[in-house]
Amino acid sequence: MGYFFTLLFIVFLYVRPQEFWSVLLNFPVMDILAGGALVCVFLEGSFDKEKFSHSPIAKIVVILWVWFAFTEIPTGWLGGITYALRKFSPTAILFYLIVLTVNNLSRLRILLWTLILVTTFLSIDAIVQFYTGVSLVGTVALQRHVGEGEFVAQAKGIGIFADPNDLALHVVPMLAFLLPPFYKRSIGKNIFLAILFLIPLVTGVVYTRSRGGILAMAFVAWIYLRHRVGLTFSVVGLVLLFGLLAAIPRFGDTSASAGSAQSRLDHWAYGIQLFRSSPIWGVGFDMFRADGYRHTAHNSFVLVMAETGLIGTMLWVAMFYLAGKHIFRMQRITRGPPWVQPMSKALEGALGGWMVGGFFLSQSYGFLLYILMGIVVSVVNILAKLGIDISVTWRGRDTRNVFLITVGMIVFIHLLAKTLFVVGG
Repeated sequence: MGYFFTLLFIVFLYVRPQEFWSVLLNFPVMDILAGGALVCVFLEGSFDKEKFSHSPIAKIVVILWVWFAFTEIPTGWLGGITYALRKFSPTAILFYLIVLTVNNLSRLRILLWTLILVTTFLSIDAIVQFYTGVSLVGTVALQRHVGEGEFVAQAKGIGIFADPNDLALHVVPMLAFLLPPFYKRSIGKNIFLAILFLIPLVTGVVYTRSRGGILAMAFVAWIYLRHRVGLTFSVVGLVLLFGLLAAIPRFGDTSASAGSAQSRLDHWAYGIQLFRSSPIWGVGFDMFRADGYRHTAHNSFVLVMAETGLIGTMLWVAMFYLAGKHIFRMQRITRGPPWVQPMSKALEGALGGWMVGGFFLSQSYGFLLYILMGIVVSVVNILAKLGIDISVTWRGRDTRNVFLITVGMIVFIHLLAKTLFVVGG
């Protein structure tokens, strides 16, 4: 039952038409699903400390959760402690539900197919919206102003995907699990079924006209090419792919002086300013707009850097660092089950695609990232049950590496923003 509630939780996160959700606005559906899942997990004995011993990611998420609350103390808003704990709780709970309930390959496949099906629905809805102006659930396409008297239609999703960029970001990682070489023997056998699902997903991303989403999709394609034809030919393929993508409206308009690009640089600069004002613990979880600033960071790294400071950012970066180590160890397994290699490559593409898309969006605390992290930990635990140990023990050099990566990213963001400001005039 705990696993069933977890799947239902995910379906409600993705598919919630506005008309339906408005009726239930005052009814805590998500809280009930999360609570019901947790109760079932404990009653059916799924809670096992062994599931938290193979990957430090499971511990880092709870430490990060507590740190979010701690960052509110310097602001003087003590009520912010409970606010931060409550705000992040659905995401954190979903992560742990996946770790606790996805304990075999069959359940892992069902979880991935659930994600693929709900994102396919969102993509088909976006396609219908693009061609008719109105989606299946009544959402109207966004008309983006791109010049004097010129507009470009952008398909958008429903509920929390009402922004085209958010919709694209949540579709792209699913592409990695459907690419034929990654799909076969990991979550399915019939590659024609994978191609059948790829068509609406790719089309949906293209019709969002999200430049970040399209770049993320190109990165997933590069991961595929790198594993299929090697590094050199994959770079050639990526160049050719960018040539095709340049024909998509809005994608070719990527100059630093373009309106949306310039505003994004302004947000990054403001985030850097906030980080400088409080570099250790940040300005507080969900406090980027506390002083009247009307926009968010439009960059997941900048957002977590500004709000949670150096320590919080290191914890956040550590999740990616550890996930990368697990995936790399999966790919080095020589005598494992046949599904391990394609699954590890799919996870590499999915997380890589999220990172590229997340560079242009404020999704630091969004549930998709933690779903993917939960899947990584679940795969590690499933392999451990099969006698294959790819666990990671946190050591001093890992702290050093994460610190250097974090500081390097902070410097990179600063230099990038400064350079683009100069180029954009």
